[in-house]
Amino acid sequence: MGDIDERMMGRAASQSRFLPNDQQVISDPLSKQIFEYEQSHTPNDRELLEIIQKIERSNPERCSKAPKFVSQLLTHRTTPIRKFAFAACLKILAHPQSPRQMMLDSYHLALVNSNPQVAQHALSLLPKFVDACPEEANNLIKFGSIAYNRLPAPCTDVESFLSKSYTKASQ
Repeated sequence: MGDIDERMMGRAASQSRFLPNDQQVISDPLSKQIFEYEQSHTPNDRELLEIIQKIERSNPERCSKAPKFVSQLLTHRTTPIRKFAFAACLKILAHPQSPRQMMLDSYHLALVNSNPQVAQHALSLLPKFVDACPEEANNLIKFGSIAYNRLPAPCTDVESFLSKSYTKASQ
């Protein structure tokens, strides 16, 4: 066997490292369940709610597919799914190794979503997101202010969430 053959064998053995995540072997059961849900041709909200509840109750930072999956659900049309997605998002952000920027970008999109219910729900959690990511407080509050101004009829609760966020950011 020549030098080139040995290098080719080495490359073939490590080729799986370069496959997209969806084609790699999924080690944890929750990631496997997420993968199967994403591949199913008939997704339904009940199954999705069960998966997101499992993610929120378990250790989502250990699940390789959880952050991306959760970040896509922050603007879901169904309130219970959104509620659990936000809870899982906050749980993921509590860990320093989490993909913070992806989660925060999704939260920013939820804040400025065209659906007022999504934006109002995201605004109600602004103080918790400021607690979870104090280094991003100014940016979060900026998006929160934009969301507040875009709401058709903001309630006084939303104003209190913004003021709590300003207070937490200034501490």
